[in-house]
Amino acid sequence: MSLDPYKTLGVDKKANQDTIKKAYRNLARKYHPDVNPGDKGAEEKFKELSMAYDILSDPAKKSEYDNLGKEAFFEKGFGGAGYQTGNFDFSDFRWDDLFADLFGGGSKPRSSRRKNSFAFGGDQVDFSSSFGDFGGRAVQKKGADVVRELNIPFLDAVNGQEMTLRLDLPQQCQQCGGQGLVSQGGGVGQCQACRGQGSVLAKQGIKLRIPPGVSDGQKIRLRGKGWPGQNGGAPGDLNFVIHVLPHEVFTRDGLNLLMEKDVSLYDALLGGSVKVPTPSGHATLKIPAMTQNGAKFRLKGQGITSGKKTGDLYVTVKVTLPTKLTEGARELVEKLAEMAPVS
Repeated sequence: MSLDPYKTLGVDKKANQDTIKKAYRNLARKYHPDVNPGDKGAEEKFKELSMAYDILSDPAKKSEYDNLGKEAFFEKGFGGAGYQTGNFDFSDFRWDDLFADLFGGGSKPRSSRRKNSFAFGGDQVDFSSSFGDFGGRAVQKKGADVVRELNIPFLDAVNGQEMTLRLDLPQQCQQCGGQGLVSQGGGVGQCQACRGQGSVLAKQGIKLRIPPGVSDGQKIRLRGKGWPGQNGGAPGDLNFVIHVLPHEVFTRDGLNLLMEKDVSLYDALLGGSVKVPTPSGHATLKIPAMTQNGAKFRLKGQGITSGKKTGDLYVTVKVTLPTKLTEGARELVEKLAEMAPVS
């Protein structure tokens, strides 16, 4: 196989070394096998890019290619032996400079660069999946966060709760030890258990503490429970988005609780007391005489506690009337209407 290195890298024949390196760096990132696991087309493209860069980044090879032309260069170049693409030798390729630019870090001596390998056709080329062996220390990357939706009862949100959940969450793949690659037939291939990701989803028990006063839409974060990081990077977090279910009695206004309470006509007229629910149990509400329908009463400190603050419980009175009146009761009501008319 022969190729046009200028066309392969998409650069002009007058391009300087910085332009050539930049072009290769951008294309290598796109077609590298670790970015395209199992893609034979990307693997072949990366091999061609590497050959093209090997020629154009070496002043001697570049000069000979420019002078001989493509066909003569591959057939007669280098002392008549020709440039052997089928036996492309990566051992003299300047990985230290290239991968330092691509993935960060300083260079290492050539003797320390052979650790992991990747097969290009019949050639065995040495790589590290993190490129730390070529570019010095590998670039650490924090793992991605995981988001889960969680519905909780209203009073659990008000009072707080501790619960144990069983969820599908990321954990390191046991087949490849989190590397995403496994040995296959003397070479290296993608781990099928995790599809090259290094992590899999598995059922895990998670203890979650719901703090008192948590509100609808609030997030609760469990640090380090997300996807594992890369190259020693910190794992991501597990974020729960809380959805508070409605309550049959209470509604919420900040740290205050609101409710309605039915009060009989007679308690409203004469006064009395009624029992009302609270987040922690029950309380007694005193109804003064002549209480009007819709009157609002406050039970201080019976609302939601969050941190050092506690809200109140506001009770709106709904006066209920009798559903039936006997003849005698009607006469009494008519008499009452004459004696105490409503202004």
